[in-house]
Amino acid sequence: MGSSDYGRCYNCGKLPHSGGHESFDTIGPSMGFRNGGVVMDLYFDRGDHGSPSGHALVYFKVDTEPDKVYASYIVTLPIKADLTKYVPPFLASHLGALPLNDLSAFAMPPVPEPVDGYEVLERLSQQRGDDLVYGGNMFSFDLPRMMESVSEAVNSYGELYVAAGKSAAPAGEVAALTEDQPSLEEPEELLDASFNVNDVLFSFMSEGDKLSELARLLGQLRFAVEGSDRAAADEAGEDIRALARHLPEEFQVSNLLAVAQDTSERSSQLAKLYLDRCFRLSAGDTGQAAELEAQIRRLQGE
Repeated sequence: MGSSDYGRCYNCGKLPHSGGHESFDTIGPSMGFRNGGVVMDLYFDRGDHGSPSGHALVYFKVDTEPDKVYASYIVTLPIKADLTKYVPPFLASHLGALPLNDLSAFAMPPVPEPVDGYEVLERLSQQRGDDLVYGGNMFSFDLPRMMESVSEAVNSYGELYVAAGKSAAPAGEVAALTEDQPSLEEPEELLDASFNVNDVLFSFMSEGDKLSELARLLGQLRFAVEGSDRAAADEAGEDIRALARHLPEEFQVSNLLAVAQDTSERSSQLAKLYLDRCFRLSAGDTGQAAELEAQIRRLQGE
C-alpha cells in the first residue's frame, strides 16, 4: 500500500473530505488498544504514514455540521521533556493527564478549533511542510469526545513516529552525544521564544494566576539580586519577560522588571507600587490604579 492510500476510505477508496462517503460514522479511523492506551488509525492526506515528519495538522469532521472542519496541530519533540521541573505546583493540577515527566508529543489547541474549510488546511500543510492527517468524525460536537480524539491522535501519531525510528531521545542522551561535537554559536535572534516551555504554560493560566506567578517570580528575582546570584536573577528575569507577553501592556511589566533589578530602597518601593497597580487593573479598580500611577510618578521625580 502506497503512502497516499492511507488517506482513503477503506470502503469507497475516496478521501474523507471528498464528499463521496456513504456514511462518515462507519468509515472513520478504527480504534485499537496498544500498550494500555487507545490507538487510532490515522489517514494521511499529505505526508507518509511510514515516515511522519513529526509535525502535523490533524482535522476532524462532525456529521451534524457538514460544512465545518475542526483542526489541531500535533508536534513530536526530538528531545523528551520533563515538565515537572518547570510547572508551578498550583498549575500542575490544571493540566489533567498530560505526562509531565515524559512529554514527547502534544497537540495545540487541546480541543480542535473550527477552520475555514479543508482547503485552508491543505494550503497550510503545503506551505509549512506539515503532514495533513484525518483524525475521524463524530455525530455531533462533543467537547469531551473532541479532547479525547485529539489525545488519541497524538498517541497514534507519536507511535508512528517512533515506529519510523524517529523517537525522541532523552535529554541526557542528547547531551552525551553532542558533548564531543564542536560547538556552533547561534545568534540569540534565531532562538524563537514561541518554543519556550513557559510560554506554553503561561497561555493556560487565568489572569489572576499570571499575576500570582508574577509576584512569586518577583520575590525570586529580588532574593537573587540582593544575594548577588546573577544566574538566578537572569533566570527569573527571563521568566518574567515571558510572562509579560501574556499580560496587557498597560500593566507595564517591563517597567516593573527594570526597578525590581535595582537594590535601592526607592526601587523596592516602586516595584511594590507597580505590582499593586497590576492587581488593581486586573480587578477593574481604575481609580485606585490611577492613584498608584501618580505615586509612581512622584517617586520617580524625587
